[in-house]
Amino acid sequence: MRTLIKLSPLLIPFCVLFLGGMVLAVAQSLGFFAPLEAEGGLFAAYSRLLEPPFLRSFGFSLYVALVSALVSVGLGSVLAYGVWKLPASLQKTATLYKVPLILPHIAVAFMILVFWTKSGVFASLAFHVGLIDSAGEFPSVLYSGNGLGMILAYVYKETPFVILLALAMLKRLDPRLIQTAVMFGASRPRIFISVVLPHLKPVLHTTFIILFLYSFGAFDIPFLLGESSPAMVSIEAYNLYFQRDLSNRPAAMAMLVVMFLFAALFIGIYARVVSRMEMRERKL
Repeated sequence: MRTLIKLSPLLIPFCVLFLGGMVLAVAQSLGFFAPLEAEGGLFAAYSRLLEPPFLRSFGFSLYVALVSALVSVGLGSVLAYGVWKLPASLQKTATLYKVPLILPHIAVAFMILVFWTKSGVFASLAFHVGLIDSAGEFPSVLYSGNGLGMILAYVYKETPFVILLALAMLKRLDPRLIQTAVMFGASRPRIFISVVLPHLKPVLHTTFIILFLYSFGAFDIPFLLGESSPAMVSIEAYNLYFQRDLSNRPAAMAMLVVMFLFAALFIGIYARVVSRMEMRERKL
């Protein structure tokens, strides 16, 4: 109780803003405090979410978030192991991987635009080298309907975050375990899979949840690099709230409520599945 009292100057504004926003979002999604009187019943806004446009947007958001989080976690764990094995003289140089961490997501999105558009840096290089005859022949990386631009931005931004956390975990790993595996003739992939990954599992699970849910609900990168159809759920909610008439406000709030409930449900299911897998491994 004393700790809560000491933290009250921070907790009270947070609770008021966060819980107040949640209560208002739920109320408006049900038709209360809306700019216009809701029609169609108490859950009319939620029934709109069962229509194909929202389902496509929801599925597309899951795809972008899942692919970007999996690639970031996989790539980051491998690179973290590589940095951990570097000689002490090169450890300081390897800290360059932290550069994307200090860049805002909006800056990363602009970098992807500069490098990957048909008039960007890579297209110009390919033209001058002779790989393509015109800029129009450069592959459509952005706005091609597969979310590749957003995935590239998230992987570039999130992989250093995985490296940072994985490196902190690897510093607790006894190097003699690696040396013993080498003495028994284990290959490098086998050492990584059988020795390193089990040690990194706790931090990788946590990192995956953070990256997946952030990518699923983020707004900045999808706003610049996202397709208009299907759009990410955050963009759909933004368009309904700001770009459409006032009668769509409850549907926009319903989207936000569903996103929050999905995040809470995903964390619960993921944690339960992981705990059951760990229990089975212990029994074996």
